[in-house]
Amino acid sequence: MNSTKLWYPLPMVESDPVEFSALYASFNASIAELNCGDRCAPYNERGVPFCCDIRHAVPSAYDSEWEFLKSNTDLWHLFQTDNTDDFNELASQTPQGHQLIACLGHQYCQREYRSVTCRAFPFFPYITPEGDFVGLSYYWEYEDRCWVINNLQGVTSNYRGEFIAAYDFLFDKFPRELNNYMQHSKLMHQIFARRQRAIPLLHRNGFSYRITPSNGRMRRVPAENFPKFGVYKIAAKMPFPDEVSA
Repeated sequence: MNSTKLWYPLPMVESDPVEFSALYASFNASIAELNCGDRCAPYNERGVPFCCDIRHAVPSAYDSEWEFLKSNTDLWHLFQTDNTDDFNELASQTPQGHQLIACLGHQYCQREYRSVTCRAFPFFPYITPEGDFVGLSYYWEYEDRCWVINNLQGVTSNYRGEFIAAYDFLFDKFPRELNNYMQHSKLMHQIFARRQRAIPLLHRNGFSYRITPSNGRMRRVPAENFPKFGVYKIAAKMPFPDEVSA
């Protein structure tokens, strides 16, 4: 549960500069009506939201994004660790054109300077085998930790719309990104097919679907019907789950 994983936008070829201040401003909606970090932090022994704990997730930034961040805020610094093996393993997973970064801590967060990875987490753009960007699915490695993954009905429509608009922009500007995420979506198909599980999707049309990995069939379902995991599954079975998770 405390294994560190790298999460980042998959490799992007930056043929043209991105105005990150404008991108950040247009991708700034809250993911939920409440502070989801307050919901997951009690389950982390350090009392820190899992996505803000580098023992669990180390973000990265595009090279030009890192240049923008370090020129405008002291929130971020390059990721460092005394564990050489861990660093080398993470560095080997980091695509060319990216920097491993870490922030000063969630208590010092400057929302206007959150990186693209912070704004997107725990989601990635789901791409069909035909190459269509149809909505949001999530990094399944965090099912046992992330409150949002376990409460997809809580994702705001504003956030969903801004996420989709942001990646529509990125895919238009950097077409190779679409293929990179299509490959990641195919990997999800393979893993979920082996586990005999449906893939959850928050569709760009505003509805939620289960995708059958074997044939890509989409079945519309209420978002609250998606499964829960780990401690969230246990809490949901208690007599007063809303009080437990509050």
